[in-house]
Amino acid sequence: MHANRALWILPLDATSTNHSWHLVLHGGDLDAKQTEAGLTITLHAESATLSESEARPHSDPFGHRFSLDIPGGAKLEEALAAFYWGTMLPSVVEKTMAANFSYSSGYVLSTLNVNSYAGSYPSVDHEFQIKGRIALGSELDLDIVKRMIGLQFKLMNDDPEKLYRMPTSVQPDGRREYHVRRNSEDNHQNAAMFPVTGNIEVIEESWRYYEARKNLAWLRSDIVNLEHSAQWVLTNTDQYGRVWSDVYYEDQVIKDGRVTQAQAFAAHAFSLLADMETLLGRRDEASLYSATSKKMATALIAPLPMGYWNPASQRFIDWVDRNGEAHDHLHLLANELPVTFGYATPDQTAAVRHLIKDNADQFERFPSFVAADIAGYDKSEIGDGGPYDLCAAGRYWYWDAAFRTSQSQSGILLDQLNKVAAEAAKNSYFMSERYDMDHVYYVDGKDAHGAEKYYEYPNVFAAVLIDKFLGLTVPADADLAVAPHLTSYGSVDFEIPEYAIRYSYSKNGFAIKNLSDKPRRYKVDLSALAFHAAHYQLTSSSGSKLVTAHSTLTLPPQQEAHWTPVQ
Repeated sequence: MHANRALWILPLDATSTNHSWHLVLHGGDLDAKQTEAGLTITLHAESATLSESEARPHSDPFGHRFSLDIPGGAKLEEALAAFYWGTMLPSVVEKTMAANFSYSSGYVLSTLNVNSYAGSYPSVDHEFQIKGRIALGSELDLDIVKRMIGLQFKLMNDDPEKLYRMPTSVQPDGRREYHVRRNSEDNHQNAAMFPVTGNIEVIEESWRYYEARKNLAWLRSDIVNLEHSAQWVLTNTDQYGRVWSDVYYEDQVIKDGRVTQAQAFAAHAFSLLADMETLLGRRDEASLYSATSKKMATALIAPLPMGYWNPASQRFIDWVDRNGEAHDHLHLLANELPVTFGYATPDQTAAVRHLIKDNADQFERFPSFVAADIAGYDKSEIGDGGPYDLCAAGRYWYWDAAFRTSQSQSGILLDQLNKVAAEAAKNSYFMSERYDMDHVYYVDGKDAHGAEKYYEYPNVFAAVLIDKFLGLTVPADADLAVAPHLTSYGSVDFEIPEYAIRYSYSKNGFAIKNLSDKPRRYKVDLSALAFHAAHYQLTSSSGSKLVTAHSTLTLPPQQEAHWTPVQ
C-alpha cells in the first residue's frame, strides 16, 4: 500500500487494549507491506509525526477529535468511533474492490459480507449511508456523499427506458435492477420493490448536502437531475396527489398500492425541492413543486377512502392496495411522519401521540419496531423471501428519533442510543440486518436474521447521536445549528471543522465556544433542555442582551457565548 499524506494503523479487534497509530507525513510518501512479522513501513519523507489513539480513534480520518463529557458519554463515544472505523469507512470501496466496476465513483457496500451482497443499493441504503456521513461531517465523508449522489444521478440517466428511475441496486458487473417484483408468501399478491423510493430520497439527500456545503454552483448543475427524479415520482402520482409507490423501505412486505410513509416522504421532498428552486431563482419551478407538496400533504391527512387517515381507529393506516383495501398493523412511521413533518392536524397529532405512547412496549423493544402488530400480517402481506422486515430496522429508528426530537422526548432518544451501543458492544460493534427477529416469525434464540456486518445501525447511530441527541446540524442559513437534547449536565467537543465547537450545559446555563479560526454564525435552540425558561441573558464579546430559547449570533474565532436562564 502507498500513502502520500498519512497512514492509520488499527488493531483488528475494536475492543483491543492495543492502541492505534497515526503517521502523518511532512513531504514525501511511504509504503506499507504486510509481512510475517506484522506491518513493515518504509518512509520516503522529510519528516513524520507519530501519535497514538484508541483502538478505534475518537476522531475523523484527519485526526479531528470528538468527546462527550456527559454521564454515559464514554460508551456512546466508543460506539460512534467503532461504528465509524469498523463499518462506515470500510463500506466505501470505490477505489479498492470497486475500482474496476462499471460504476465505481460513489460505490458503497451495504454489508461487509460481500459473499452475499456486493451490490450498491441506492433505492434505500444510500439514504442512510448519507445521513451517517452528513452527521460525521468530515471532508472525506462529505466528498463521499457528493459522489454517492452523483452515482444515483448517473444510474437515473442510464435508465434504458429514459424514465429517470432510480434502480433498486447496481451490481459489481454493472447490472442495474430497475424493476424488481416479489410475490407474497401464498402467491396471491405481488408488488414492486422500491419503484419510487430512491427518486424521493435523493431530493432530501441533495438538500442535506447543499446545507453542508452551500454550493450553489453544484446545486445549479444538478437541478435538472433533481427535476427528472421528481418527474418519475409524479408519473406515479394520481390527480388527487396520491403517490402509488408500492413498496417503500420494507422489502418483504407486499405493499401493492399507495403507502402512507411514502406519501409523507414525497410531500416533504417536494417541499425541499421547491426550496432549492427558490435558491436558484427558478420561481415557476418553485411554485410548481410547492403546490405539489401541499397537494400531497392534503391527501396524506385526508380520511379514507381518499386519504390515509382512519377516523374510526384514529390513526394513519399503513397502505391501501390496488383493490382499495386498507392495511393497518399500527405502523410506526405511517403515524409519526405526518406529525414530524408538520402535516397532521392538532387532533390527529394528539391521537398519534396517544398511539405511540400506548404501544411503547412494542415500538421500543429495540429502536425501532416497524409496527406494533407484526403478528397480524397474513401470508398475502408477507413476501415469499420471508418476513425479514417485520421487526426493527435502523431506517425506522432514524425517523422515530426525528419524531422523538420533534416532541422533545430526550430521555427516549438517550435510551435508544444506549440500547444500540450495548447491543453493538456484544459483537465488536458489528451489527446484522434486522435486529430481534426472535419474537414472532423466527423464534430461534438468534438476535438477527439477514445480512451480517450491515451498514444500517452504524450509520443511523451516528446520525441520531450527533444530529438528534447532541443537536449539531448544518442549516442552509447558518454555519451551525445547536439544539441539544441532553438529559444531564456536561460538555461536548467536536473539533471536526464542519462543527469546530465546544458546548457545555450546567445548572447555571449553557455556553458555546467557536473552536475555528474564522467567525461562525450559530442558530441556538435551548428549548429541549431542562431550564424551562422563557428568556435567557445572552452574553458574548459583542455585549449582553435578553433572548428567548431560540437565538442567532455570530462568534469571532476562539470566542465564547453564555446563555443564563432568567427565572
